[in-house]
Amino acid sequence: MACSAMALAVLAVPSAALPDRKPAEPPAPAIPQRYLDQPIQWAPCSFDASIKQQYPQAPTTNCATVKVPMDWHNPDAHPDIKVAISHSKATGPVRGLLTSNPGGPGGAGLNLTATLAVSRPQMFRDFDLLGFDPRGFGQSEALRCLTTTEELAALPTTPDYRVRDEQTHRTEIAEARLQAKACAATEFGRFVSSQQTVYDMDFLRALLGHRLLNFVGYSYGTWLGGWYADTYPQRVGRFVLDSNMDWTHSQWDNVNFDPWSYQRRFDTQFKPWVARHADQITGPLGTTADEVQRTYDSIRGKLSELHRAGTTDVRADDLDFRVLGVIGNNRRFIRATIDILVHDELVKAPAARIQAGHVEGAWGRLAPALQAFDSLAAIKSRYGVPAVATAAAEVNLGAISTTVRCNDTAWNKDPRFYTREADRMAKRYPWAGYLNGVPMCAFWPYPPQDRNLDLKGAPRMLLVHSELDPQTAYEGALRTYKDITHAARLVSIDDEGQHGQYILGPSACVQQFGDRFLFNGELPGRNEICGTSPLPEDGSVYEVRGPLDGKAVPLPRSLLSSAADANPLLQEIFDQAAEQPLKALNR
Repeated sequence: MACSAMALAVLAVPSAALPDRKPAEPPAPAIPQRYLDQPIQWAPCSFDASIKQQYPQAPTTNCATVKVPMDWHNPDAHPDIKVAISHSKATGPVRGLLTSNPGGPGGAGLNLTATLAVSRPQMFRDFDLLGFDPRGFGQSEALRCLTTTEELAALPTTPDYRVRDEQTHRTEIAEARLQAKACAATEFGRFVSSQQTVYDMDFLRALLGHRLLNFVGYSYGTWLGGWYADTYPQRVGRFVLDSNMDWTHSQWDNVNFDPWSYQRRFDTQFKPWVARHADQITGPLGTTADEVQRTYDSIRGKLSELHRAGTTDVRADDLDFRVLGVIGNNRRFIRATIDILVHDELVKAPAARIQAGHVEGAWGRLAPALQAFDSLAAIKSRYGVPAVATAAAEVNLGAISTTVRCNDTAWNKDPRFYTREADRMAKRYPWAGYLNGVPMCAFWPYPPQDRNLDLKGAPRMLLVHSELDPQTAYEGALRTYKDITHAARLVSIDDEGQHGQYILGPSACVQQFGDRFLFNGELPGRNEICGTSPLPEDGSVYEVRGPLDGKAVPLPRSLLSSAADANPLLQEIFDQAAEQPLKALNR
């Protein structure tokens, strides 16, 4: 697949997608003194023991909940909400306050900063560490998207979202309308937004008595970091923004990258990797990328037939979304392979749901060297029997993270615009083209609290990005970088597609640039392109056509294993954050 053609196709977003002008930005609100004076009841966090088990010299991490306004611009207009935070004191001379965000939107980050420090103990020495769950998610005030069993039962259905027909269109439109109604059912829904979370972050900085905020953000965390830097440029310390969203543009611009960037990772790295390891898979999926695709299509087709016949409740598009949810991480190539094998076991031994025997059969088809990258217990948990739905009249759909996207930037209000776009993408990118469907933002009743980001007055930050990242396309990150070149340096990784590079990624080169900046304030004097390490069980790095071809500087490729290998808690945090946007699609 020609990557340049893909980029041109996606960057040419129809002008009808968005309004021409953004609303004026409100001034940053003052912090009422009563919030700064509130008593805080600290206690050791539930995860503190796990942190100390991995790094015994770690300081105690304490947790608390603090009150913040539901709407920072009108603190007295609504009840206060709670934000869950964690905090530890620097063990050496303190250089500032450091916080983080794992992505999403909706990724819980309460334990992320301390978990990152397990892999970078200098964080414990140099910084007071702050973790927090963004408003609406995790242990913070919960966003409740409320509907009824009657409304759910009345929804139309489609057997396969990939089939782009009027039945699918009607289903997507009805689901989006219901989701929007559900998430707007409480007054809090309007204020689960990036801008309000940015205000929360600056409040926490002030509450903990620091002049500047240092930040490590991944994926959606880069959007949050960019918005903070634009809102409070004078408060920006050292910001490492990794796997960047196109955060100077709209949320729609970002999700519109996803179908083809997932397709690119699937085609150029995942399928060839599966084929290279055919000798490590019993009943191999194929010895070439084309054979792997044919096997995948065959399994999916048989699954679709079983579902249409009523033999199984497992849908064909369930397989797609299982694989989509994990291929952003190199180590999770093994998990994506198991997902394909589990569904293969299901079509060979049909049942209403995936059962333990299907998972065990799939696991047994992997060679021990591949099994070492995951665990049977984790896979069984991933395929746990779903809980029986409540019979109560009111149903909480949970915290649908798309609410943040709807509140952040403007969206086209014509649902047929999105069905046409999904139809077009599905023809061009057959595996992931149908990914987006109709977003609930088409029916969102509230105006966005948007920003025109220019980062005027902000110091330079470090942007990190791999060229084949499926979850945040490199072309989007590059477009944002070009908008704020005065405030950033960009470190790119050639022949690499992992989402999340600094600390948990495979490039030693990236780790060096990140550490020099975070701990010493040293930015590279120019933009750099790093090499990377092999994919799991590969002997060396395979060249992949991509946007960095012919532009890489000759930097050494390291064969060191990822720092995340020794930090399973960190991998778990990012697994959960990666799946959050896909859960919001209600697939």
